[in-house]
Amino acid sequence: MTRAYSIATLETLNGIRLVKSVANETQENERLVALIREREKVSFRNQVNESAIAPINEFVSIIVLLLIVLLGRLFFADTIENLSTVILTYLFILFRSLPLLSNLNGARSRFANSYAGVELVRDFLNRQNKPIMKSGKIVFQGLTKGIHFNHISFTYPDHENAVLNDIEIYVPQGTTLALVGGSGAGKSTLADLLPRFYDPTAGAIKIDGKNLNEFDLKSLRKAMGIVSQDTFLFNTSVLENIAYAKPDATKEEIIEAAKRANAYEFIEQLPEGFDTKIGDRGLLLSGGQRQRISIARALLQNPEILILDEATSALDTISERLVQQAIDELSRNRTTIVVAHRLSTIQKADKIAVLERGQLIELGTHNDLLAKGGQYARLYSLQFADEAERDRAIIRSSYDVRTRLNPMIGFLQLLGDDMIEDIEERRELLNESYHSAIRILESLEFIEESVKLRLDKN
Repeated sequence: MTRAYSIATLETLNGIRLVKSVANETQENERLVALIREREKVSFRNQVNESAIAPINEFVSIIVLLLIVLLGRLFFADTIENLSTVILTYLFILFRSLPLLSNLNGARSRFANSYAGVELVRDFLNRQNKPIMKSGKIVFQGLTKGIHFNHISFTYPDHENAVLNDIEIYVPQGTTLALVGGSGAGKSTLADLLPRFYDPTAGAIKIDGKNLNEFDLKSLRKAMGIVSQDTFLFNTSVLENIAYAKPDATKEEIIEAAKRANAYEFIEQLPEGFDTKIGDRGLLLSGGQRQRISIARALLQNPEILILDEATSALDTISERLVQQAIDELSRNRTTIVVAHRLSTIQKADKIAVLERGQLIELGTHNDLLAKGGQYARLYSLQFADEAERDRAIIRSSYDVRTRLNPMIGFLQLLGDDMIEDIEERRELLNESYHSAIRILESLEFIEESVKLRLDKN
């Protein structure tokens, strides 16, 4: 039970961002309280058992003491007759004091070992040095006009330098805002202010003209879906992970969300389908699979406001394509904030905000910013120059494979003629090899065509 409690506590702390983003604090608190109650019962039973052992030990000690005295009188009666009272008193005190001294020493050792941990917990629970996120009173009913980042500035606690400085952006309802810039520019921090993971140190975020702080925190976060690069999944089934933001969802709704997220096919291939346990943080799944489950969770939640924090930056090409298709489905008709590293994913955004060292230096559409020839245009040129070179390398590799495939097939045919006497078996082997080679060639041609189309577009 102690192990189950420790695992659940660590899992909740590791996934606290997800817990807060879907406003499931109450549910997680109830789960941990139930485990604590079970742990208390087990601990109480252990203490009862230990308490029952202590009197038995004392009784045995007294019996041993009496036996020693009796044996002493039996074998050394003449020698210890005059000292029997003193010896008996000494042995009695010794047997009574040793357990007490042992317990006292054990308590001192436990206290010394626990003191550092107690100090850490005491400091952690000291609320005087921690800002309390106060919830507003207005229940969030929906976004009708837009989101206004009104001269936002932000500095992390115990830091001097501002991460964001006087950011002014308006995002109309149903549109997409992309945030781009280098590492440390403040993109993710700006996105984190919207679900109130932090509050700005200056300025205000307004939704439909009302300050974000006026809204009930739980209803506000329930209306937001967050898909980040570091996807967190619980050590439970696929079904429970998808339904985490909506525990009352039906099986049909969960399956539909998985299909829309391009996750249904790989889930069905898992050993137990939707009931498969996926390990700690989704260890048994690939990065792309974890990301698609996260998108399915957001689709099931059906949020009005969507935050995508570099959701495809750590994926391979095939996984990125599947995830990007799922993201396009998820973003449809929603107000979306996209934190992007790969500029190819945000070209269709209604607005692109370029941040540098916490400052908003450019704002506009993809075409406007390219025409302007500023920082965005430079980032775009650098990124797509690298991608173009990589694409050309893929085409060259594909051509090399295709040119080497034909002589390999001829060699296989000669080898089959020499080693396989049965004509029918030889025909089946060559037929299978031929069709396998054709499939490889078709796959290579498809890759080449896709890459060429991308090069032509750029």
